[in-house]
Amino acid sequence: MPDPTLSSDIAEQLLDTTTQSAVKSTFSKLSGMSMVGSGVTIEAMMREMLRPMLKEWLDENLPSVVERMVEREIARISRGGE
Repeated sequence: MPDPTLSSDIAEQLLDTTTQSAVKSTFSKLSGMSMVGSGVTIEAMMREMLRPMLKEWLDENLPSVVERMVEREIARISRGGE
């Protein structure tokens, strides 16, 4: 939770004017993007944004995860199916 004693004047002084301008500009662009009527949901947008990251993670990590799981299963079976 934000500090309730922090006034908006003090909060504005915490950011450099360049940073403030960049933040305001970004929020301005975001608010100008109209999703109404386009049929695009936040979930769909997030899914499309996360798809390449998930693919990259799976490409890098899935082989080692599968290998560890197979090794554990082989060890379990070789001990007599405990």
